[in-house]
Amino acid sequence: MANEKIKYSNGCSPQELDSTSARWYQDSDVGTKLSGSANVSMGSGTLTYQSSKEITSAESALSSKDFVFVRNISGSDVKISLDNGSNYLVLLSAGESFASELDSSVAAVIISTDGTSTVEYLSGT
Repeated sequence: MANEKIKYSNGCSPQELDSTSARWYQDSDVGTKLSGSANVSMGSGTLTYQSSKEITSAESALSSKDFVFVRNISGSDVKISLDNGSNYLVLLSAGESFASELDSSVAAVIISTDGTSTVEYLSGT
């Protein structure tokens, strides 16, 4: 697949609870929605999708990638390391996801859990 790319976007709407009611409003300190998008061009144009995979320990399924998307479908929290398992800086509870463009310093993305989790992931090279 030549000339392939992944387009992804994300958004965040900081909110605060009004003390006089049970309604949530846009956070007055931030005052705006935060969002961004990116196009990730893939070197060799290879997409890999893994749906509904159960994990019970650390797994190095994603190596030498330009882009990664991981979603914790259900189960225990999932930890993600971008430095081959030395540090787990991303924690996903059930239903949460993580997506990022990766540079060449990321040798392998390690997905781990302390229990049993079902994950899905998409990666592009």
